[in-house]
Amino acid sequence: MSANKIAVVTGGSRGIGKAVAHELIECGYQVILVARSLKNLEAAKNEFVKIHAIPEERQPQLVDVDLSDEKAVIEAANHIVSKFGKIDLLFNGAGISIPGTLDQDSETFSKLFAVNLRAPFLFMKAIIPAMVKQGGGRIINMASRNGKVAVSGLGGYSASKFGLIGLDESLYREFSAQNISITTICPGWVNTEMASGEGGSMPPGLMIQPEDIAKTVRWLLSMSPSVRVMDVLLECASDVERRASVELAKLYALRDRHREEFDALVVDGSDKK
Repeated sequence: MSANKIAVVTGGSRGIGKAVAHELIECGYQVILVARSLKNLEAAKNEFVKIHAIPEERQPQLVDVDLSDEKAVIEAANHIVSKFGKIDLLFNGAGISIPGTLDQDSETFSKLFAVNLRAPFLFMKAIIPAMVKQGGGRIINMASRNGKVAVSGLGGYSASKFGLIGLDESLYREFSAQNISITTICPGWVNTEMASGEGGSMPPGLMIQPEDIAKTVRWLLSMSPSVRVMDVLLECASDVERRASVELAKLYALRDRHREEFDALVVDGSDKK
């Protein structure tokens, strides 16, 4: 069992996961980087070692696994617990986004759930018992604003993120008394390759940056043990008013289509005052 603070970071080879791993190393954690590509993992490790001058015994450990492969994920998670014994923090940052809803085939829909929901579930299933045994720990999972407010054309992705938020809230309540803190981060557009692949609706400079997520993680870690944060919603500043305007426009459209019902509600409401 290692005496260091140990953090497992899925999706740790690039994007949000890489930024969070960088922050955790600065906070004194030894990180276990989990991702599909060993090449990308090695590149991230070499970068971290160079930037932080990490001694050999505390250098990042690498676990390459296809997170859509249930058996491989179970084996990887159990291997990590068996090798390190004590896991202080689990950051489930890996995820995929594939546009579509009813136009998706079942294989695509299932893959979204496998990576975005089942993989975090399996890592938590393996690691939470170890955290209970050691007397506590922290889990931070990456969901999305689309896991709180679904949008047209992203039904499969949104469903997987809604599912993750629901799973997290249940576990948040179940394990809080055992000193395990579980938080879900729900960002809007983040400046990553995934956002670029989706055709992000704003310039990269106006998006949330991966470093903003990393700073959010540092903020969560700064809390006293008596604090629990169930979820954190992060929005792009330039998106807030636009989203509000869109929602307002929808309400006005509904009012115009159902004017009699709307007027009746207004009258009934005023009569009751």
